[in-house]
Amino acid sequence: MNLKKIVSVLFVAGALFGFYAWQNRPRPALETKFVPALRSDDVGTSDGQAEFTEVKTPPSSVNLGSFNHSYQTFNNCGPATLSMSLGWFGKKVSQKELGDKMRPWQVANGDNDDKTIFTDEFVAWAREYGYEAIARPNGDIDTLKKFTANGIPVVVKTMLHANDDIGHFRIVKGYDETKQVIIQDDSFEGPNREFSYYDFLTLWQPFHYVYIVVYTPEQAELVEAIIGNEMNETVAWQNTLVRSEKEQGLTDNVFPTFNMSVANYYLGNFKESIANYESIADGLPRRMLWYQLEPILAMQKLGQYDKVMALSERILNGGNRAYSELYQIRGEVYLAQGNVDAARAEFEKAVQYNVNYQPAKDALTKL
Repeated sequence: MNLKKIVSVLFVAGALFGFYAWQNRPRPALETKFVPALRSDDVGTSDGQAEFTEVKTPPSSVNLGSFNHSYQTFNNCGPATLSMSLGWFGKKVSQKELGDKMRPWQVANGDNDDKTIFTDEFVAWAREYGYEAIARPNGDIDTLKKFTANGIPVVVKTMLHANDDIGHFRIVKGYDETKQVIIQDDSFEGPNREFSYYDFLTLWQPFHYVYIVVYTPEQAELVEAIIGNEMNETVAWQNTLVRSEKEQGLTDNVFPTFNMSVANYYLGNFKESIANYESIADGLPRRMLWYQLEPILAMQKLGQYDKVMALSERILNGGNRAYSELYQIRGEVYLAQGNVDAARAEFEKAVQYNVNYQPAKDALTKL
């Protein structure tokens, strides 16, 4: 074997050893960074028969098995993940069909294409295909274990990688308590990926631990029983706020404070939402507001229109031109200021970048 081949073999061996060592590196204890989901048993309950539905106790490990895996095209993790979710129930819908509906403005290299599928959009499109779906914040490892142990995969919104700022959908299909790992299928990185609990929570935390469950009508009572009193969305956001406040005190991580901003928006605490955001805005990843608009919506609610327009301009001119939801907000601001022509132009841009975006179509009809 010549020297060149020896060097190549040593390089590959070193790379494999390095990857193995990194994968098996010691993680900090979960409690140094994360707080388990807090459930207030005294506020609200699930309705109907869900209280009496049997929920299987999670065993030491679960793997729901193979999905019809779909590797995503550029920026198409939402449609690809929904395609796999529907496929779990035997419903074959290609990611192309879903992508053409969910984010019709697509550019092959991702330059100023539609980059964001919001969780409410994901839920709405799942329902369009005849299934039930629900999104809630404040999930945790126990939530994922309960759903998968009862035969229901869970979609989560996370960062693509740690120390990254790209949002990403994943399907959680199991866990192994002995190994302390979550098992998931990933439209970008492939099926049967294992993440340590610590690494998974690190990716999930920036999105207030939001999760989506797609299910059949026959599974409704089971889903309600697992979610419990957080079927009441206000309760879910109250619990999210308390949990985020506790996590804020653990590290100098900015994400718990951002999660407080999001929770405060949904609880109607707009002033607090803005204050939370502005206290850590300089430390947030560049793309944070590409995926979560709540601080801007809070500013709109309080009539802080200069801030709304400045932030939206920065986003639109910073690599995310095809952002229909932002054009909608800008149009509503112009309307509030009495500038109908400028409002119409913004609503038209919203429809240009998403012909299925109903709020802008409705706004144009009213004009």
